[in-house]
Amino acid sequence: MIFKATADPDPAMKEPDWEQFREAMQKEVDDQSAHGNFTLIPRKDVPKGATVLPAVWQMRRKRDIKTRKIKKYKARLNLDGSRTKKGVHYDETYAPVASWNSIRLLLIMVIVNVWHTKQLDYVLAFPQAPAETELFMAIPKGIRVQGGNSKDHVLKIHRNINGQKSAGRIWNKYLVNKLINEVGFTQSKIDECVFYKGNAIYVLYTDDSILAGPDEKELENIMEDIEKAGLDIT
Repeated sequence: MIFKATADPDPAMKEPDWEQFREAMQKEVDDQSAHGNFTLIPRKDVPKGATVLPAVWQMRRKRDIKTRKIKKYKARLNLDGSRTKKGVHYDETYAPVASWNSIRLLLIMVIVNVWHTKQLDYVLAFPQAPAETELFMAIPKGIRVQGGNSKDHVLKIHRNINGQKSAGRIWNKYLVNKLINEVGFTQSKIDECVFYKGNAIYVLYTDDSILAGPDEKELENIMEDIEKAGLDIT
């Protein structure tokens, strides 16, 4: 194990359920490492003038909507986007999402026509896209690295890590390109987050989406095509 979650002095780590958060942190770094999102490099190898950006943790307790009992602990590793500079780390930040009118219309069509639906969630969505600029991030707090330390080593970012101001835009461009050129969808001319293939309609809202149509087998085939395009979905 290269990256290991340990205790940290931050207030969030002094909670009674710290062990559950630590396990969530471990899962996050394991998933990020397995997907090749970053590599450990000596700090001296960072190009002159490049900024090593801080890493920040976003943690939350996911609760059951009815009972309010905690059902999952989540830890998301982010790059501190507040330290990034326009023209250096990013250019544009706008990322489209489906309009609520499109979502409502699709749901009405599903109810009226008794269509089948599939809800698709993209695993570690943003980092599925490659990074568009050269980025370096400090080793996150609470993580011990085998063969390295936060003073002498940093992480070189290879994927579109969460926290960047342009992360949503980079992910959307990458995903739409895959959907059109590899999966075979046609993009709506009215709502750029609505797509058609055969008798199916696909509506995208960042990393959540709904696939609907009259033929369940067609929907399953489309989901297989999405996976064949190299997109990780659940």
